[in-house]
Order: sequence, then structure tokens, then C-alpha cells
Amino acid sequence: MDKKKQPLISVIIPTYNESATIQGTLKHLSPWKNLIEIIIADASTDGTASLVSPEVTLIQAPRGRASQMNAGADLACGEVLLFLHSDTRLPDDFIQQIERALSDNKVVGGAFKMKIDHPGMFFYLTTLGSNLRAAFSGIYFGDQTIFVRRDYFRQIGGFPAIDILEDWEFSLSMKKLGKTVLLPGPVKTSARRWLIHGKWKTTWLMHKIKVLYLLGTSPADLKRLYSDSR
Repeated sequence: MDKKKQPLISVIIPTYNESATIQGTLKHLSPWKNLIEIIIADASTDGTASLVSPEVTLIQAPRGRASQMNAGADLACGEVLLFLHSDTRLPDDFIQQIERALSDNKVVGGAFKMKIDHPGMFFYLTTLGSNLRAAFSGIYFGDQTIFVRRDYFRQIGGFPAIDILEDWEFSLSMKKLGKTVLLPGPVKTSARRWLIHGKWKTTWLMHKIKVLYLLGTSPADLKRLYSDSR
């Protein structure tokens, strides 16, 4: 497939101070460089942008995962938009998995089962819980690598302009338009936030944020809670 005509998949990577990971991410994606479009929407202050190879589309966007992903999506040419965290790795057959899923015209988009890249029962159970939640609720988070047909993304209006849990709300919007799927993947996501901030502390905070959101706490207040813990 000639990506200059219209790539099947546009991979959009929002980055904030990812100088430690971005080169590894681009190396990871290099086997598919002729099949995908790569767009990095950067808001870093640590020189991440200077490490991006010239064949990748790089844009500066206002800080905030939603605004960065939307800015990248505005430039995308792909029929499918895939939103990838810089510390997450895709399975070798991710293109085939997406193609099979989207062969069903009722499918709007979805995400992948995830696996945390660190051994131990704690991370096994965390992975299991995340995948079960996604399978039963249809609510996907960014570390599960959300993908969506570009036309539906535009119909939804992109990710909502909120400070946190934009992926939660976007998942609900997809479900209103059609069928969503959780692909087998798995995508492998970094355990760094658990290892840096503490396994139980991080898990407690993540669940606390979800519960408070359900109880009506504003995303702005939740973002401050999340930021203060880091």
C-alpha cells in the first residue's frame, strides 16, 4: 500500500516529555513504515521533538492528551485512526487484527487487550482486571490503544475537551454510533507508573478517580488529583 495515496491506518502518538521512549517507539513502528502514517502531536519541554526522525509527521499542540490527539487526527489521511501511547507496543499482527474487525461494517472501532510488561502476580491480576472491564463495559482507556474509523471520529467530534478520562467518554460515544470490539492483541504497556509511584498507591488512585468521576467530580478536579500524586 502506498501511504502517499491513503494509508489504511494513521498512528497518532501524543507525547509529553517522552525523550526516554520516543526513539524506541519509532523503531518499534519501523517495520510497518510503508503501511502506516505516523503523526506525533508533541507538547514536550524536554527535547522530545528533536529526537523524531524526519520521515515522521511532527506537530506541536497544546498540552493535554485530548487536544494533542485531536490535533494529530486533523492531519491524518488514514481510513482508520489509531491512538498509541509512546510507552506501548503493538502486536506484530495489529494491522491484520484491525482489518478483520473492520470487515464488519457495523464496527465503529475499539481497542486491544493489554499486557503490562513486567512479571509478577500483581501485574497479571491488573492486566486481567483491565481486560475484563473493557470486555464487559466497552469502555477503553488509552493504554489499550483505541482505534476508530476516521469518518466516525469526525462524526463524534473527536475526543472531548476535558482534562482526564477523555478516552472513557470517547468509548461511550463510539458505542452510541455502532459496534465496538476488543481485539486479542495484546498491546504491551509499560509498568513504569506503577514502579515509580508504587503499585498499590497507583492502583488505588486510578480506581479512586473512576469512582469520583461516576459520582460527578469534574475532570478538572480529577486532573489536579492525578497531577498532585505524581
